Amino acid sequence: MDKNILIIGSNSELAQETIKELKNKNYNIYATSRRAELIDEKVHEFHLDVTKEIDFIHLKEKFHNVKFDTIINFAGIAIAGAVESLSETELKKQFEVNIFGLLRIIKYFSPYLQENGKLINISSMASYGIFPFLSPYCISKAAGDILLNLYSIESNVKTVSIRPGAVATKFWESSIELNKEVLETSDKKFEAEREFLVKNAEKNSLKSLNPIYAGKKIAEIAQLKNPKSVYNIGLDSKVVKLTRFLSQDLVNFIIKFVLKMRISNKK
Repeated sequence: MDKNILIIGSNSELAQETIKELKNKNYNIYATSRRAELIDEKVHEFHLDVTKEIDFIHLKEKFHNVKFDTIINFAGIAIAGAVESLSETELKKQFEVNIFGLLRIIKYFSPYLQENGKLINISSMASYGIFPFLSPYCISKAAGDILLNLYSIESNVKTVSIRPGAVATKFWESSIELNKEVLETSDKKFEAEREFLVKNAEKNSLKSLNPIYAGKKIAEIAQLKNPKSVYNIGLDSKVVKLTRFLSQDLVNFIIKFVLKMRISNKK
């Protein structure tokens, strides 16, 4: 029997690659995005802005006869900036999408999961919290992982956090544009770091993990009956995971040293 799967944030390249893999796997695919562009005639498209609760209320009414085997959340943004000059407005913007958006998904859509259904959130290796000048993004991904895990403990709903490394998509170009004003007005003290961040983001959009590979891995996880709670995709994510086994002082020393060397090499 065909299964129903809900993809949130379906306009992202990673989501589209995942949808391509799932289309031929006997899934009825429901996809939401802010623009609700038609991906495929076999995909049921709906409008959803995860920052607007009213959108969830309207969409919930359309799903009242549907039970989902799996829900996958791809919605997310990345805000950058040094902690000491971080704007509260920018931090709230980050949380509105990555945390409150996830919370709304749990609140409004998890009741439509089938028994033994699962909720998958596309997190990031940033959730390990070791990427300087990306603290809003790191905080939101770490908080999202905690929120998801505690929801699973409380409800017995199976949840999965997928933590990819850098993936070669337009996400990084979009992030540069999203942070343009902050980067242009940031403290001169961090000018070298700011230039490095932009160049690194541009590099990530071209030379990171192939989104086709990442999409296949996500689709494979979505089809598992009893997946693990956490998956790391990409060598960089698996390496970053190892920092959990080191002392914080040692990790900080390594990060500072590597950042200094990489900025020096860019000059």
